[in-house]
Amino acid sequence: MKPYRYFIWILPAAAAVMIFCFSAQPGDESAQLSSGLSLRLLDFLLRWNPSIDTAAFLEKISTPIRKTAHITEYTLFYLTLLAAWHVTGLRKRKWAGASMLTVFLYACSDEFHQLFVDGRAGLFSDVLIDCSASLILSLVICLRLHYTDR
Repeated sequence: MKPYRYFIWILPAAAAVMIFCFSAQPGDESAQLSSGLSLRLLDFLLRWNPSIDTAAFLEKISTPIRKTAHITEYTLFYLTLLAAWHVTGLRKRKWAGASMLTVFLYACSDEFHQLFVDGRAGLFSDVLIDCSASLILSLVICLRLHYTDR
């Protein structure tokens, strides 16, 4: 195996660092980042429907936007792990499982880390949310491999 193949691990490492940095933000700073995106979405929607109740909209949309950001971060992490396992020679049937296990363990450690960050809470329900898209992708990959190998 050629040593340059291991450079691919820079991608999942960078995704893990990105997740860690976002999780290290205090609760109010993280909420401010999410509310900025919510306000942009509200501005866009107000162009189409100026009668939107802005306070109610912001209250309803804030949590889904935060959770969608988490799912997106962890999906990126999962995809970079898939690529890294593939390039470094892990057998085809093991990519999805190894990537999913890594994402799950990292999500657990991330929630534990958040227990020590001001204004944040480490919740197992967040681990499940973080891993949801990765789990779906793992199932799709496994099914595809199962039916294409026949």
